[in-house]
Amino acid sequence: MGTTRSVLDHNLTQIRDDILRLGSLVDQAVERAIEALRANDMQLAQEVVDADDAIDSLHHKLEETIISTVALQQPMAHDLRRLIAALLITNELERMGDHAEGIGRTALRRGAGPVVAFPARLDEMQRAVSAMIRDVMTAYLEESPEKAHQVSAMDDTLDGDYREMFNILVSEMGASALSVEHGAYLMWAAHNLERIGDRVTNICERIVYSRTGEIGGLNPKV
Repeated sequence: MGTTRSVLDHNLTQIRDDILRLGSLVDQAVERAIEALRANDMQLAQEVVDADDAIDSLHHKLEETIISTVALQQPMAHDLRRLIAALLITNELERMGDHAEGIGRTALRRGAGPVVAFPARLDEMQRAVSAMIRDVMTAYLEESPEKAHQVSAMDDTLDGDYREMFNILVSEMGASALSVEHGAYLMWAAHNLERIGDRVTNICERIVYSRTGEIGGLNPKV
């Protein structure tokens, strides 16, 4: 029994550490993707796209470790909830990486050319998203429902920024102050950031479930 517990504890620690690594990779991808779009940096945009392979690889490793741990160690109660939550969190992080890759591909589609005015609101959204990612990883590490609720509440501000960004871009395109093509690229980037925020909220829900066993939506959309 002691040996089984030791193996389970080792696996849980490995899974936790790999999830934190995955969160760090996603945070870096988001920041670099927005920088590539802002600076018209095609090399950086391609690096963001290529780096998604590392996110996918770690995601697959985590899935295998979690599934084998459930099958072989037969965890109960809190341990089982931790593993179920870890599997769902891993999937959310992988999808967040896909959103960052999407911004990188948007930069590539836009193509090299002169650097044009970049909306301050989009920079603010990126900084907010990065803060949410880092804070939710802290909440996960500490297994803190309280911090998870705090991070989830941050999504309201991000949603408001997205709506304001959307309205500004539509207005500027309508007034011919911004080309429709460039406006569409910026909209797509903003949409990806908004979706990342939604997935952070999903992770918050998994953290609460892991600790308390409660299943419920945090910060539901209306």
